[in-house]
Amino acid sequence: MIFSGFCIIIVNYNELIMTKNIGFTIIIAVWFSAVLFSCHKAEPPKAVITIVDTGGVRIPNVKVTVYANPNGSYIDPQGSVLNDIQYTDAGGDASFKFKNKAILNAKAWIKLNFGTTQAPIWKELDGQKLLILEEDKTVYLTIMIK
Repeated sequence: MIFSGFCIIIVNYNELIMTKNIGFTIIIAVWFSAVLFSCHKAEPPKAVITIVDTGGVRIPNVKVTVYANPNGSYIDPQGSVLNDIQYTDAGGDASFKFKNKAILNAKAWIKLNFGTTQAPIWKELDGQKLLILEEDKTVYLTIMIK
């Protein structure tokens, strides 16, 4: 009789320890999750702007300007940056990094010679689109210049 009571006490003691371990494990898991997700720092927005002609051919050396508004608003108020200018690479891409999410304008412009070196025929091609930036994302935008 004493022996069976002793076993019951041991079983109850083991259940008590198990219950404390599960509770402790749950508390640690909740705390770890809270720390992990509250410390997540959003990556700044990025944009890759591809410039193509009317035939869909990528164009290198195009001037791409990203700006907030024609009235001179800042794209980075802390740094007092009015615009960001990049030139497309050999693949027709211009890459930009920003500090904040925003809605900006992207304008592409190039002056091309459609004639010869002896008789140049210069023509300006341009195009523009709206660029919507979000944190933790890279936006891919294609602008067709005409």
